[in-house]
Amino acid sequence: MDWVDHVETDPIRALESFVLGWFPAEETEPAEDRSAAGEMGDLPEALAAFHRLARLRPALHRFHDPVLKQPRRASGPLGDRLVFAMWNGAGMDWSIPWPREKPGEADPRVWLTEDPGAADPETILEEEPLSRFLLQFTLYEAMNAAPYHAWTYCMPTARLDALWSMLRPIPLSPFLPTYTAERFFVAPGLLTQVSRDENEAVVNFGALHRGTLTPLLEHRFRWSRFDG
Repeated sequence: MDWVDHVETDPIRALESFVLGWFPAEETEPAEDRSAAGEMGDLPEALAAFHRLARLRPALHRFHDPVLKQPRRASGPLGDRLVFAMWNGAGMDWSIPWPREKPGEADPRVWLTEDPGAADPETILEEEPLSRFLLQFTLYEAMNAAPYHAWTYCMPTARLDALWSMLRPIPLSPFLPTYTAERFFVAPGLLTQVSRDENEAVVNFGALHRGTLTPLLEHRFRWSRFDG
């Protein structure tokens, strides 16, 4: 879990360390000569780093909600943009201003656009810049793609107190704050996302190995799914 140490100071390094440690190596195809969107050399470093990682760990391109292999140009309420990820069959997408607002800008802001095909779609500025957003997005999708899961029913937030000694928080703002506002935590071989307010909470766990979930039974949560 040492990659968590780099989240605030070097999020690209944190992303690389997490991805290489969580996803197994696979046989990969030789890299194509052409770059993403024909402009890989022009992309911000965080997005270029993600595509380099995806060549090493192709699972990144098999997420249910993908980071696009070929980012595409689009326009929106806030101006021209480059769409780099989509959600739920294009019901939402994420983009960066394009061309860049500041030439050479290393870590641009990210826009979430809801219902991008609508005549007047709503666009929301993400809390995190691109490098940290891509880490958020990857953690969320890795969680969903994990081979083993444990999901709790809604429960009093106070029931979480026993978990904090075993989980390390990841210093990122909540993901999808207008929806579930997930916060991420890690333990060896375990990803955790928590959606909570002062009174109620729902916790989801994703694990690489079934046995990693077994100790969670000690907490006597009510489970809607438990693969341990």
